[in-house]
Amino acid sequence: MSKQDSRAGQLNAVIDVKLLFLAKLAARYKDQTLVEFIEDALRRALSPAAMQEDEPNVTEPAKPIQPTQSLWMEDLCWVDTGKPDHDDATRLFIVATKNVNLLAPKQRALFHHIVTELTAQGKKATLKNFVNFIDYSKGGE
Repeated sequence: MSKQDSRAGQLNAVIDVKLLFLAKLAARYKDQTLVEFIEDALRRALSPAAMQEDEPNVTEPAKPIQPTQSLWMEDLCWVDTGKPDHDDATRLFIVATKNVNLLAPKQRALFHHIVTELTAQGKKATLKNFVNFIDYSKGGE
């Protein structure tokens, strides 16, 4: 069976916004497409070792449930204030200032355009100025 045939299955799913955002970042970090990243994650999750990892051992006393670990880059990049436009702009700024290579090409171009415009206006490229610039730009639509 060719590689193309092995990708014949399709999946349409609604995914948590945070998971999708972090998965896209991780895929770019690993220089993979989102589909390749998700396929690799599924392969790891479906390995026998991973599947047996959470199996209860009836010979041992039950241990307290540990809180889940935070996700990769979650603490550094994820912002959710309930204001989607501000949150998107904030995430874009934070990721760009951490590692501009984690941005998609269109995001990178947008970031550079905004920073160039702010500089031309004599303003610093701060988070507040960045978000305000986007708000001001959207107001003219």
